[in-house]
Amino acid sequence: MSRHPEFHFETIVVATDLSEAASSALRYAQAVAQVHGARIVITHVIDPVGYAFASGVPDALGKDKSAIDEIHRMEEETRRKGISVHSQVQTGVICDRILQSVIDARADLLILGTRASTGAGRAALGTVARQILARTPCPVLTVPRGAERHIPRGGGWQRVLIATDFSVASLEALAYAHRCTFDQLTVVHAEPCRDHREHEACLERLRFLAPFNEQHTVPVEHIVDCGEAADVIIREAGRMNADIVVLGAPMEELQEKDFASSTVLKVISQVRCPVLCVPSTLEIPVPIEERKMSVGC
Repeated sequence: MSRHPEFHFETIVVATDLSEAASSALRYAQAVAQVHGARIVITHVIDPVGYAFASGVPDALGKDKSAIDEIHRMEEETRRKGISVHSQVQTGVICDRILQSVIDARADLLILGTRASTGAGRAALGTVARQILARTPCPVLTVPRGAERHIPRGGGWQRVLIATDFSVASLEALAYAHRCTFDQLTVVHAEPCRDHREHEACLERLRFLAPFNEQHTVPVEHIVDCGEAADVIIREAGRMNADIVVLGAPMEELQEKDFASSTVLKVISQVRCPVLCVPSTLEIPVPIEERKMSVGC
């Protein structure tokens, strides 16, 4: 599949913990790289805590060697697909080292595998994602376990769902979603149940913000629904069989207590397709015309 000429990735960092979910993330990254002609940097971070106890050193060393061998295998597998690739094994604070890898590689996409189907998986997701999402300089793509059916459309997304709460971050994500959609863009806004006039005002605002994209001839569906934002997004993503969900990344690091209430983390942990979180640059002002339309919404 070809890509839009004005939208492409050049360098993709894949952070792996060598789990099954991480393997799915690598395969997805390979698909994106092949569509965009991008290079991949595979990074694995070893937690140094095991070295704090003398009895743990031999086991830790054995695991380190296994990790290095597995990273080299992943690198060779990627290279056989004709993709330029580099791998690295680092020691340190996981989130800090991942973010440094993104900066050093000048990456324009970071891909993470998620395994959030269990309580432990959700806790791990919350710990890593809440730190990375607020600090990353590039979009973060999370790939859930069992996302193999989405791999053929990785990087050439046909059906894209973008959720907006009309914040600056979500409006920037909306512009990004327009650029990366090949076929159908669905724009969703969730609100508490209101009367018909307010519902129509929000729908009109959506249509103003996301008109038909004539440059790419992409049809746009506009949806305003009642309920919690995460529930609406997850439901609509399933209804349209979305290839990807696009969200604005949190602008501040979420605290542990925020996990249960965070729309972004709830969507990442429950939706069945990859989720692309776009960081805000704070450089896109809200147009005067759009501000005039905010009354009643």
